[in-house]
Amino acid sequence: MPVPKSSVETSPRKLLRDVVLEKMLAAIQDGTLQAGERLNDDELVQWLGVSRTPIREAIAKLVDYGLVEMEANRYTRVATPDPKQFDEVLEVYYGIGELAVRLAVPKLDDAGRKRALAIIETLGAQVAAEDHAAFRTLDSLLLFMVEQTENELLKKVSESLITRTQFVMLAAPEQMYWDAGAGLDTFAATVRNGDGEAAAAVLRGMGGALAAHMAELRAKA
Repeated sequence: MPVPKSSVETSPRKLLRDVVLEKMLAAIQDGTLQAGERLNDDELVQWLGVSRTPIREAIAKLVDYGLVEMEANRYTRVATPDPKQFDEVLEVYYGIGELAVRLAVPKLDDAGRKRALAIIETLGAQVAAEDHAAFRTLDSLLLFMVEQTENELLKKVSESLITRTQFVMLAAPEQMYWDAGAGLDTFAATVRNGDGEAAAAVLRGMGGALAAHMAELRAKA
């Protein structure tokens, strides 16, 4: 791994291990740390400018997320996302999305509803332009809805899920089914009406459309 100049900055609001975790996550997502690449303690210490302890703590969290594979006395390496992982994440992502909007949409006040509709509008424009920034906007929408549920367990699960989702998308970024975005106008209407059940049904349909699209692509491969 090329060793860039350290850019880790400590913060009184964050533990050092969390700062290191964020840096390593970004490096995996932007390709600085590539799938299958072995992680060497000495190189990571030089790159990040910290001791081994926060690095090992961050790696343990990355193992929990499924982004790093480790086998004692053999290797520690960046995992390689595959189609099966993509399918598993997709199922959980839309499942949690359904639950979140079912709980959150009826609770939205005027400000919350306005914020949700603004995110949906941005997402719609990105989908129409086939802009891959839509992936992150969809994540933002999910996290916003989860936040509105005020369910702490759901928040915790969703944060790790988003990290996992962003990782497995590296395996198939070109396979986004843009036509699934056709349901966004209907979804926005359910948010305006405060209808959580209808919002969940629309999201379920969008997830099903993407799953069917992926199955069709693989059948042709």
